[in-house]
Amino acid sequence: MHAKYTLILLALMALLAPAAGAAPLRCPEDSDGGACVWGRVEGFEASAVQVRGLRVQLLGVQAPSPKDLCTNKAAKDEFGCARPVRKRMAELVAKGVACDIMEVTGDSLYGRCRVAEGDLARVLVNAGLLRAVKDGPYEPEQAAALTAKRGLWAAEIVPPKDWEATRRRSEKD
Repeated sequence: MHAKYTLILLALMALLAPAAGAAPLRCPEDSDGGACVWGRVEGFEASAVQVRGLRVQLLGVQAPSPKDLCTNKAAKDEFGCARPVRKRMAELVAKGVACDIMEVTGDSLYGRCRVAEGDLARVLVNAGLLRAVKDGPYEPEQAAALTAKRGLWAAEIVPPKDWEATRRRSEKD
């Protein structure tokens, strides 16, 4: 009887081991910014996350406005341009984030956030869902997304007007 309970206990420990082994994402001791906030995401927008009551705008990127409409030429329909980035953001932040606060302007915080897959903004720009700001750290990822026609840069997608100018400049180069 005792052996039966031991086997059950070992089986339960084996099932729980992967979950216990996955450490929560935290700020490193030597974070880039002056401060770092980490934890479960309480809310998010296309280019910002809320962690521990603080709204952190992702530094170096621009998201489509919630009012911007994109067109899918193949399906002949319109959709909110921010919808794909919000969907992917939900998947990426589900396990939590750690954000280095890089800049404070008025009551706005700007930072670089890490998720399990890496730098959150880098992942989203590389997927073609956010746009890198000019002379920012994510321009190589944007160039790769444009070349590969990923996300809102896909051939069948007509992005917001200000994004379309970026695509046209890229095609001329």
